[in-house]
Amino acid sequence: MGETTEENALLAANLNANLGGYYRELGKMEQAREYMEKAVRIIEDYGLAYYHDTAAVITNYAMLLTETGNAETALFALKKLSDMMCLSVSEKSLDRAVILEAMGNACAALGDFPQAASYLRKSLDIYELVFGADPDKLETKKQELSILRIGA
Repeated sequence: MGETTEENALLAANLNANLGGYYRELGKMEQAREYMEKAVRIIEDYGLAYYHDTAAVITNYAMLLTETGNAETALFALKKLSDMMCLSVSEKSLDRAVILEAMGNACAALGDFPQAASYLRKSLDIYELVFGADPDKLETKKQELSILRIGA
């Protein structure tokens, strides 16, 4: 990959995030973390916080952090991202639902089950709005969340 510039920063962030995701799928967590952290740095360095792709990059990085025992760091990043989404996009967007779900999972990893359930219920409320016209998709999401015992 060449030099990152203002013109290609979003692409560079996405490429690094995708490489990180690939390594995560392979179980190579150190390489995954290296590329995901590079993606997050590019987002921060080039002020790309208001793009849809940014939510996916940071959420995936936070999920990696949670999986590798860094749930507190993940939760901090997700809270910041959630606040930004509320200000710039919407409190009821699909991106925010995914972020809240990841926050719930991070809280569960930390053993804070009441807070985990709260975040997961909030995410389900948004999923119900977003997927309301697609009952199959909504039911699938409810089943995923019920595994986490939120009473979906």
